[in-house]
Amino acid sequence: MLSRSVLSVTFTLHPPAPRAAIEREEIEYGGSLPREYVELLQISDGMYTNGNLSILGAEGVVQRNVDYEVQVYLPDCFMIGDDGGGHAILLNLGDRRIYEVDMGVMDEESMKLGAESLDELLALGTCLTERGGG
Repeated sequence: MLSRSVLSVTFTLHPPAPRAAIEREEIEYGGSLPREYVELLQISDGMYTNGNLSILGAEGVVQRNVDYEVQVYLPDCFMIGDDGGGHAILLNLGDRRIYEVDMGVMDEESMKLGAESLDELLALGTCLTERGGG
Protein backbone atom coordinates (compact mmCIF):
# COMPACT_ATOMS: atom_id res chain seq x y z
CA MET A 1 0.00 0.00 0.00
CA LEU A 2 1.26 3.45 -0.88
CA SER A 3 2.09 5.74 2.03
CA ARG A 4 -0.01 8.72 3.07
CA SER A 5 2.74 11.10 1.93
CA VAL A 6 2.86 9.52 -1.54
CA LEU A 7 -0.95 9.48 -1.85
CA SER A 8 -1.21 13.13 -0.79
CA VAL A 9 0.63 14.21 -3.95
CA THR A 10 -2.32 13.14 -6.11
CA PHE A 11 -5.25 12.78 -3.72
CA THR A 12 -7.05 14.96 -1.22
CA LEU A 13 -6.96 12.81 1.90
CA HIS A 14 -9.01 12.59 5.09
CA PRO A 15 -8.12 11.31 8.55
CA PRO A 16 -8.01 7.51 8.83
CA ALA A 17 -11.35 5.73 9.21
CA PRO A 18 -12.23 4.92 12.81
CA ARG A 19 -11.99 1.19 13.49
CA ALA A 20 -15.59 1.32 14.75
CA ALA A 21 -16.80 2.61 11.35
CA ILE A 22 -15.03 -0.23 9.54
CA GLU A 23 -16.47 -2.76 11.99
CA ARG A 24 -20.02 -1.39 11.50
CA GLU A 25 -19.67 -1.77 7.74
CA GLU A 26 -18.31 -5.31 8.13
CA ILE A 27 -21.30 -6.25 10.30
CA GLU A 28 -23.65 -4.85 7.65
CA TYR A 29 -21.68 -6.64 4.89
CA GLY A 30 -21.76 -9.92 6.80
CA GLY A 31 -18.00 -10.44 6.71
CA SER A 32 -14.68 -8.72 6.28
CA LEU A 33 -14.36 -5.89 3.79
CA PRO A 34 -11.64 -6.43 1.17
CA ARG A 35 -8.21 -6.36 2.87
CA GLU A 36 -6.58 -3.80 0.57
CA TYR A 37 -9.57 -1.49 0.84
CA VAL A 38 -9.42 -1.66 4.67
CA GLU A 39 -5.69 -0.93 4.53
CA LEU A 40 -6.47 2.16 2.47
CA LEU A 41 -9.20 3.25 4.91
CA GLN A 42 -6.62 3.05 7.69
CA ILE A 43 -4.60 5.65 5.77
CA SER A 44 -7.50 7.87 4.66
CA ASP A 45 -11.25 7.50 5.10
CA GLY A 46 -11.99 8.05 1.42
CA MET A 47 -10.09 10.27 -0.99
CA TYR A 48 -10.42 12.05 -4.30
CA THR A 49 -8.31 13.63 -7.01
CA ASN A 50 -8.69 16.99 -8.72
CA GLY A 51 -9.81 14.91 -11.70
CA ASN A 52 -12.56 12.30 -11.66
CA LEU A 53 -11.32 9.51 -9.37
CA SER A 54 -13.00 9.19 -5.99
CA ILE A 55 -12.47 6.38 -3.46
CA LEU A 56 -15.34 5.88 -1.02
CA GLY A 57 -14.94 6.27 2.73
CA ALA A 58 -16.04 3.58 5.16
CA GLU A 59 -19.35 5.14 6.18
CA GLY A 60 -22.05 3.86 3.82
CA VAL A 61 -19.81 1.86 1.48
CA VAL A 62 -21.82 -1.33 2.01
CA GLN A 63 -25.12 0.51 1.46
CA ARG A 64 -23.70 1.93 -1.77
CA ASN A 65 -22.97 -1.62 -2.94
CA VAL A 66 -26.54 -2.60 -2.00
CA ASP A 67 -28.07 0.43 -3.72
CA TYR A 68 -26.31 -0.39 -6.99
CA GLU A 69 -26.91 -4.15 -6.55
CA VAL A 70 -23.24 -4.86 -7.08
CA GLN A 71 -23.30 -8.25 -5.35
CA VAL A 72 -26.48 -9.22 -7.25
CA TYR A 73 -25.03 -8.64 -10.72
CA LEU A 74 -21.29 -8.89 -10.00
CA PRO A 75 -21.03 -11.12 -6.91
CA ASP A 76 -17.23 -11.31 -7.09
CA CYS A 77 -16.86 -7.52 -6.95
CA PHE A 78 -17.01 -4.76 -4.35
CA MET A 79 -17.53 -1.10 -5.28
CA ILE A 80 -14.82 1.08 -3.74
CA GLY A 81 -15.30 4.30 -5.71
CA ASP A 82 -16.47 6.04 -8.85
CA ASP A 83 -15.34 8.35 -11.62
CA GLY A 84 -17.89 11.09 -10.99
CA GLY A 85 -19.47 10.33 -14.36
CA GLY A 86 -21.57 7.25 -13.70
CA HIS A 87 -18.88 4.55 -13.67
CA ALA A 88 -18.22 2.42 -10.62
CA ILE A 89 -14.69 1.53 -9.52
CA LEU A 90 -14.81 -2.15 -8.53
CA LEU A 91 -12.34 -4.40 -6.74
CA ASN A 92 -12.65 -7.95 -8.05
CA LEU A 93 -12.51 -10.23 -5.02
CA GLY A 94 -11.11 -13.09 -7.09
CA ASP A 95 -8.28 -11.71 -9.21
CA ARG A 96 -7.86 -8.54 -7.01
CA ARG A 97 -7.83 -6.33 -10.11
CA ILE A 98 -9.67 -3.03 -10.44
CA TYR A 99 -12.47 -2.81 -13.00
CA GLU A 100 -14.71 0.03 -14.11
CA VAL A 101 -18.29 -0.39 -15.25
CA ASP A 102 -21.26 1.86 -16.01
CA MET A 103 -23.45 1.91 -12.90
CA GLY A 104 -26.53 1.51 -15.09
CA VAL A 105 -25.28 -1.73 -16.67
CA MET A 106 -23.40 -3.72 -13.99
CA ASP A 107 -22.58 -6.86 -15.98
CA GLU A 108 -19.32 -8.71 -16.58
CA GLU A 109 -19.34 -8.09 -20.32
CA SER A 110 -19.34 -4.33 -19.73
CA MET A 111 -16.50 -4.33 -17.20
CA LYS A 112 -13.20 -2.78 -18.31
CA LEU A 113 -9.89 -3.43 -16.62
CA GLY A 114 -8.77 -0.22 -14.91
CA ALA A 115 -5.66 -1.43 -13.08
CA GLU A 116 -3.90 -4.64 -12.09
CA SER A 117 -4.36 -3.80 -8.39
CA LEU A 118 -5.62 -1.13 -6.03
CA ASP A 119 -2.02 0.01 -5.55
CA GLU A 120 -1.64 0.47 -9.31
CA LEU A 121 -4.88 2.49 -9.51
CA LEU A 122 -3.68 4.73 -6.69
CA ALA A 123 -0.27 5.17 -8.32
CA LEU A 124 -1.96 6.11 -11.62
CA GLY A 125 -4.33 8.47 -9.82
CA THR A 126 -6.75 8.46 -12.74
CA CYS A 127 -9.72 6.44 -13.92
CA LEU A 128 -10.10 4.95 -17.40
CA THR A 129 -12.08 7.88 -18.80
CA GLU A 130 -9.21 10.21 -17.89
CA ARG A 131 -6.76 7.85 -19.61
CA GLY A 132 -8.90 7.59 -22.74
CA GLY A 133 -9.89 3.99 -22.06
CA GLY A 134 -13.44 4.51 -20.83
